[in-house]
Amino acid sequence: MSVILIDLAKKLLSSQLSADEFESQFLKTWREEGKSGQLAKDSKNIGECASELFILADCYTSESDRSESELDSDGLKKEVKATLEKFNIL
Repeated sequence: MSVILIDLAKKLLSSQLSADEFESQFLKTWREEGKSGQLAKDSKNIGECASELFILADCYTSESDRSESELDSDGLKKEVKATLEKFNIL
């Protein structure tokens, strides 16, 4: 379920995962959970939060020549925190 994805986001915020680790683990877990049908079993709140986190993970890049729509490590953490707060998870 998407709770695993939420836990990855919390680990990013607590510095247990780097932004690069978060991105790769989040996207890998998203694909696995989607293929298994687990994402469809989530509550609306958790599912919407996970979807927004997916977009953020997809927008992250460690490259210094990123576009305006891409996030660096600090931007990723800021947006992940805001998303978790928006869904009353933090």
